Amino acid sequence: MHPNSEMCSYFAYLARRSWKLCGISQAMSWTDSRREVLYHDETPRLRQVLKCRRQIFGFGLGTSVLLALVLLYQSINTDETARVRDRPISYGLPGHLAGVNLGGWLCLEDWFYSGDRGLHVSTVSEHGQGRCLPPAVSNTPWDSEGNLTFQLNQTRGYNFTVKAFSAHRHAFIGEEDLSAIASLGLQMVRLPLTWAAFADALMPLDQKIYGSHNPMTETTIVPDPFYKDQAAFATIPRDWLAEFLVRCAKHGLRVLIDLHAFPGGSSQGTYNGVWPNWPAFWRNKTQIGDAELSQVGLWIIGAAVGWLEHLSDEAKEGLVGITLMNEPAHLNSQEQFAAEEDILRWLAEAAQVFRVSSLPKQGKKLYVQMIDTAFKNFTGTVVPWFFRTFSELERLSWVVADQHWYTAWSTDCDMRADESGSLNCDAPMETIRPKLYKCASSFAETFQNQFGMQMAVSEFSVGTSEDALFACRDRKVLMAFLQEQLSAWDAFGIQGFFWTWRMPFGKIFEPGWSLRWLAGLEETANLPCFQ
Repeated sequence: MHPNSEMCSYFAYLARRSWKLCGISQAMSWTDSRREVLYHDETPRLRQVLKCRRQIFGFGLGTSVLLALVLLYQSINTDETARVRDRPISYGLPGHLAGVNLGGWLCLEDWFYSGDRGLHVSTVSEHGQGRCLPPAVSNTPWDSEGNLTFQLNQTRGYNFTVKAFSAHRHAFIGEEDLSAIASLGLQMVRLPLTWAAFADALMPLDQKIYGSHNPMTETTIVPDPFYKDQAAFATIPRDWLAEFLVRCAKHGLRVLIDLHAFPGGSSQGTYNGVWPNWPAFWRNKTQIGDAELSQVGLWIIGAAVGWLEHLSDEAKEGLVGITLMNEPAHLNSQEQFAAEEDILRWLAEAAQVFRVSSLPKQGKKLYVQMIDTAFKNFTGTVVPWFFRTFSELERLSWVVADQHWYTAWSTDCDMRADESGSLNCDAPMETIRPKLYKCASSFAETFQNQFGMQMAVSEFSVGTSEDALFACRDRKVLMAFLQEQLSAWDAFGIQGFFWTWRMPFGKIFEPGWSLRWLAGLEETANLPCFQ
């Protein structure tokens, strides 16, 4: 089919689907409330339908103009169109995927580097699964990034530690990765960072410790301000990060900056940087200087937002927005290391830093990450808070409600090679597909009913069990799972970011968690964990 015909068919499909939605249209309730005065004499049902159809008229008019311009452009650029059409843009990934995480790169997780000894996606014992950090570190057990950095600094010295982290950062993600991500049709990457990218924000605690390096160009080692004798971090030069944004923009990609780990640990898990130590962020003061850790977190937010505001225009082209804290207080509902009101108060204060900055006016987004494992009653606590904290206009423009969704820890939607899962890996596809779509769409529908407007699932995967030995590994089964999730996200207007791009040094986890592996692009790691 000619591409022009495909485009016409697609717009026709959108029009038919939009007229159908006028009959139900929960999503249409996002419209401008100022128009309500025009319908005050009509029934609520009729008012909703009329409002929806007036929107569609405007959509259709705008679409017609856009289509005419596109067709004119294509008629002038026939050769270029043919070249783009003939170029392969997909390696077989199904559905629409908005983006992918670059996990395990600038915020380490032990299981990514477990070699051939990894077992669990989320470490379940007090000892982490980390065994290496190629290319410089092998045969070295470690629990979390802070633990590894402190250990290397103590045993191998400052120079080696800086060299090891710099080498890892320049080797793990390269230009080939950005090209491959773009070729798969993705538009965004989510970039998890530790607080050490903004370690100089901690200068009020100790000028010498946190302010002696050039944060734009230098990598140095700084201690965690609470676990100062157990955890340390390698700073991340911000000029290099800005260069990465420019490189992404050249590939047609935009970056979601994600502050993934905070001083003292703000969540429970090896990604918090201080595992196996207890998350101290919410209820403790620093052991270097004298400040509440939660206040130090706001210093970091201020530094991050200020840096983004003053990026070059070229770098801003590669920026979609920021997540101010990943999975705030994850597992708090079980372990009670934070007061729920303190979590929400901090998130509101952090959002205010973004609100008063120039970033909303520049079209940059705030992805507000919320996780149900932090609260006893997520729906009754977090949802009302979200609507109190962000106005309708903000939710329409720069606020994105963000949740994570995994089935690896589910008892209703997991798949396993043994008999303990809700499905077996060898189940027929006609059984697998509807089951997994029902699971994903049930979550997506609840998400939309709770938050509506702009929504993202900034982490999901095709990992079917957290016990990697019993997780499904058949690529056809996993691709079907990916397709059903993407179909659910599309049906409810949700952006999806796959977790994660690659993990060549945690081979047992690759089938469920590496998009590069799923796409058939991952090569066998030539730098093993054990040498």
